[in-house]
Amino acid sequence: MPDIPLLGPIAIADGVDQVRALGARVTVLRARGGVVLVDAGSRGSLQAIRAGLRALGLSLEQVRLIVLTHCHPDHAGGLAELVAATNAPVALHESEAGIVRGDEPTPSFLRRQALQNAQPLFDMFSGPPVDVQYPLVDGDYLPKIADVRVIHTPGHTPGSICLLAETQKVLIVGDALQYRFGKLLEPSWLFTRNPEEARASLAKLLDEDFETLCFSHFQPIKQNAHDALAEMLNEKQD
Repeated sequence: MPDIPLLGPIAIADGVDQVRALGARVTVLRARGGVVLVDAGSRGSLQAIRAGLRALGLSLEQVRLIVLTHCHPDHAGGLAELVAATNAPVALHESEAGIVRGDEPTPSFLRRQALQNAQPLFDMFSGPPVDVQYPLVDGDYLPKIADVRVIHTPGHTPGSICLLAETQKVLIVGDALQYRFGKLLEPSWLFTRNPEEARASLAKLLDEDFETLCFSHFQPIKQNAHDALAEMLNEKQD
């Protein structure tokens, strides 16, 4: 089961925290002039996010931007209610913007055909379409927060992105990686559309300067995270 905290916010680095939502964690970036949220949890997450922000001394009224790492329902299902509560613009990779807007059909995120019967259950956690003001591409810096850079890491989904908070050297990886029982792992094969592409995307991350890894479902790695990723990928090659 994903490691979802039962208590309060999780401190990641100066100006970077996480709060709990339904299905996934939401990363909170404190920016000049407001707050940026990374991901929105499943449908029904609004009250949990509100409570998490309050525990950090923040409020929904301070949210200036909502960024999605990808469009799976545990990350995007709560987007519509969060936008309604904050009036904040939305950003995600351009390849998935049409899905979130409702212009394109939502693809199944279950990789194995045998699991397709479970799709209606997961659809319950999805939300209605939402407009996307900022379609992102690789190398973009987020609007509203100038030192957070987009790294396109396709594989888990075509539009999966990681976000590098350059000042804090924190890499927010969404579901591009797992961290179970003290071991760094590739994304779950059950929910990853293209494992080979996902693995290639992880190798690309080694070109970046980061010290901390921040996950959507697991405790962060706060020190020597770059070395941990390099070691994991080296083991895969042996």
